[in-house]
This record gives sequence, C-alpha cells and structure tokens, in this order.
Amino acid sequence: MLGKGLPADEASQRGRDGGISLDELLASRELFEGILGIAADAVVSVDQSQRIILFNQGAERIFQYTAAEVLGQPLEVLLPTYARPGHSRQVERFDHSPVPARQMGERSTIRGRRKDGEEFPAEASISRIVVGGRVVFTAILRDVTKTREAEEEINALNADLRRRATQLENANRELEAFSYSVSHDLRAPLRSISGFSQVLFEDYADALDEEGQDYLKRIGDASQRMAQLIDDLLDLSRLSRGEVRRAPVNLSQLAEAVVADLRAAHPERSVEVDIAPGLKAEADPHLVRTVLNNLLGNAWKYTSRKDHARIAFGGTTDSEGQPAFFVRDDGAGFDMAYVDKLFGAFQRLHGMKDFPGTGVGLATVQRIVHKHGGRIWAEGAVDQGATFTFTLQ
Repeated sequence: MLGKGLPADEASQRGRDGGISLDELLASRELFEGILGIAADAVVSVDQSQRIILFNQGAERIFQYTAAEVLGQPLEVLLPTYARPGHSRQVERFDHSPVPARQMGERSTIRGRRKDGEEFPAEASISRIVVGGRVVFTAILRDVTKTREAEEEINALNADLRRRATQLENANRELEAFSYSVSHDLRAPLRSISGFSQVLFEDYADALDEEGQDYLKRIGDASQRMAQLIDDLLDLSRLSRGEVRRAPVNLSQLAEAVVADLRAAHPERSVEVDIAPGLKAEADPHLVRTVLNNLLGNAWKYTSRKDHARIAFGGTTDSEGQPAFFVRDDGAGFDMAYVDKLFGAFQRLHGMKDFPGTGVGLATVQRIVHKHGGRIWAEGAVDQGATFTFTLQ
C-alpha cells in the first residue's frame, strides 16, 4: 500500500506544504481504480516502448484477455498483424505532436484483435501524459461492431427502399401510360357504339319491336357506363402524379356545397342532413372536395330506398387523439365481413341494379387520404347504415 510505514501524524500533515496528504492520495487512487473498474470501454495504457502497463476490466471484456496475460506485453498483441506497423507510426508521430490528446482513426477505421483472433472495428481516443518523468500513452477504446452492423443494415435497407421506390415510380409511370393509352383507344369505339345505337333508336325504332328497342337501350346504357368507368380510371391514375397543396379548408362549407348539388340533382328526395359547423383542416381543397363528393354522394345513393333518410357529417378524434372526420348514413350499410374489399378498385358490395356505380369512388378517396398522410376506415351493418371516418395527417 502507498505510504506504508509513514507515521500517522506525518501522513496527516503532508498537505501543509501544498502537496496532497497520504489519505487524499489513497482516496484518489481508490477513486481512479473504481472508475476504471466500472468503465464499459477499454482503457489501455502503454509506456514509451509501447508495452502495456494498464488494462482495465472493460479491456478484458472486449479483448478477452485477462490483465495478467497482457501486462508487460507489446501493444501489438491487441492488433491485427497488418495494422501493427501503421499503428506504431501513429503513436510515434503523436509522441512528437504538441497536441496532448486526439481522436484516433479519423481517416480510417481502427481495428482490434481479440484473444481468439477475431477482428473488430473500434472508435478510440489517445492521450499523452507524463508520470514521474515517464511518458504514458492511454487509449480509450469502444467496440463498435454492433453499431457498424446496424449501420450496414440501415444502409442496406435504405438501398433496398431506394430500389423499390424507383421500381414503384417506374411502375406508376407505366400504369399511367397504360391507363391513358387504354382510355384513348377505348373512347373511339365507345363513341361509335353509342352513336350508332342512338341513330338506330331514332331512325329505325319503328322497324324494331319492343325487345329490339330494349336491346338498343341496354347497348347505350352500357357504353355510357364504360365511358364513366374510363373517366374514373383516369382520375384515379392522375392522383399518383399530383402533389398535395395544403391550405386552410373549411370542410363544413365544402360539405354544404356538395349536399346542395345533390339536392339540386334529386329534388324529389327527402333527406335530413346534419353538417357540424366550423370543421376545418389543412388540406388540398380540390382533393378534399373529391373526398366529400364521393363519401356524401355514396351516403346519398345508399339511402335512396328510404322515404326519409338521414346523413351526418361531423368531427371526432382517432385512437391517437388526432382530429378525424366522419360521414354517417342510415342506408343500406354493408356486412363487416367484407370491409376489406370496400376500398379496392372495382370492388362492389351491392349489385348494379340496386345501386349503380363503377366501384372506383372509395379507392379514389383512400388514395387521396393516404396522400395527405391520413387513413380511412369504415363501420357498418346491413340495412343499418354505414360510417366512414378519415384523418388528413
């Protein structure tokens, strides 16, 4: 023990000349050893000949050597063979540098070597101090194997995401080109079918019996439905190209305008519509109008068999407390067993004879909501109505 054999009064008086007392010296050494003992990083000190003179428990854990195995050994035992010459030159240059401490591996990765020969990447800093006239180099080293593995995994994931994004972008472009080509190529024959069937109906109706006239009417109706389907497909494909241009939007006023249009188109309907006042959001006004057109239009359509229907548009919050908005009706509803099909293009839960439509509206709504960073979900029951709730962020 330090100070062994010194009289107690001498030990207690040593501090009077400006130095530290023995008690203070012993306490400081115990503190130093305690800190070294709990340090997770490796702390390794070498003398000027680069022989190991300090090896803490963190170093034992990282390098898998005991202190007894490496004390007095050259530092190169902890380094891969190819790294030893370069490391020795680094230490020599640092010995002649005016800087007392610096980060090692600033230009390349530091490599360590465990007892079993396994190499590992490390971050290290080195300091130079003079103790009793002797130069001592101390390195604090951290094993960053897991960090580098995580970085490599993240880099690989990012590369995969970039590749997938490129593939998705290419696929969207091809889909847009395909949609445009199909719509353009289909419109001409559709116009011919519709036009000639109309000519037949107007000019040759007397030559056709009732059944023949019914066939012509069906041809005309089918061509109109196909034209509407083409328009809906184009609208759906365009959504993937445009950017969301957010602005303050009064959703209540938009909903009132949509309902006014529905009333004007169907003056015979008796529908009670409750629109909550003051509902606002930061969203693309044009796209949100499309959302309300579809949701309120569906509510209007699927309540058409009721003598007196009820529709509501209001505000709520989602499970995370974020603002949400809903459209509720008391119409035909749907079976929740098929709720996953609602937002797929061309997915219909009701027959065309019961409720006409192309089956693209809800797919359009979902795509708009997703472009805003929101989500949409539905709840309903057969003949008990449906509720569609969406967020916009």
